[in-house]
Amino acid sequence: MRVKKYTIILTAEDCIDTTLYIEERRIVKFALNYCTNIKSRWKEVYRVDNFHGYLHEQRFWISPEPIRIGTYLPLKEFVKEQTAKIIANFTKYRTYMERR
Repeated sequence: MRVKKYTIILTAEDCIDTTLYIEERRIVKFALNYCTNIKSRWKEVYRVDNFHGYLHEQRFWISPEPIRIGTYLPLKEFVKEQTAKIIANFTKYRTYMERR
């Protein structure tokens, strides 16, 4: 199994850390972790992954508890969709975290 890790820089204070586990050219495990720098401290804000054996998201401005989600998409397409969702909504997520 191959592991691919990279960071998507959104702003100087916002990024998405991406981890993909690839087997036979297919994503079998993944994690997308949106982090932001608030008051000089990096904080996890939003995460979506399948590391616990099921798809889930974590909205850290509410709770670190995983929330199950489902999809009919192949993981490659789901990861693309979720990355786009985070990019489109990261400022809103950041605001939620700052208000917490």
